[in-house]
Amino acid sequence: MLGLVYAYVKYVLLFLLLIMLIPVTALWSNTLRVNVLVTVKQADLDIGSWRVFVKYACDVCRGIEDGYVNLSEDKDTIYVYLDSIATKYVWVGLVIENSHEVPATLEDLQVSFTNSSGTYELSVDNYTIYAYEPIKEGVGNKPYWGELDCDDLPIQDYLTELPVVIDSGWKAVLWVKVDTHELSNGDLTLKLIYSTGSNST
Repeated sequence: MLGLVYAYVKYVLLFLLLIMLIPVTALWSNTLRVNVLVTVKQADLDIGSWRVFVKYACDVCRGIEDGYVNLSEDKDTIYVYLDSIATKYVWVGLVIENSHEVPATLEDLQVSFTNSSGTYELSVDNYTIYAYEPIKEGVGNKPYWGELDCDDLPIQDYLTELPVVIDSGWKAVLWVKVDTHELSNGDLTLKLIYSTGSNST
């Protein structure tokens, strides 16, 4: 008789266990909704410092005064004012800084000239970019930034082309030679073109 009770209890417990599992499995078989907040950080490169040399049509080459150069508020664009003296070319040196939390890829520069007649985009035939390998610190001690003269440029060991990946906390130096073809009385403008991350598009 005890064996019969034991078998009966065993089947009843198994039946109760199955009944209890049906709502549990039904609960997990429905769609599970999860609220997730994803924050995407954008790259932001800044022009940290600059140097400009102007080669005039009369073959004099000199550094340009601070009053002739301005940065945009977001530090993505530099404006170099060319006065009434005709120029052959301009060397613009830029220290590009990534002081933000994500890597950024410097893709290119947008180069233009603006005067009273309007704004003119310069083609890549009118300028050459000499980019140097990004570094963490000590830009002033590098041969491509320290004590330079107009005739020293370009300094060797530059990268062959853009893009350049600049990690967070790193800097890269660019020297840009712009053939100005006697442009005067206007602003030579160089704007950084960059993207987030380390993959160029």
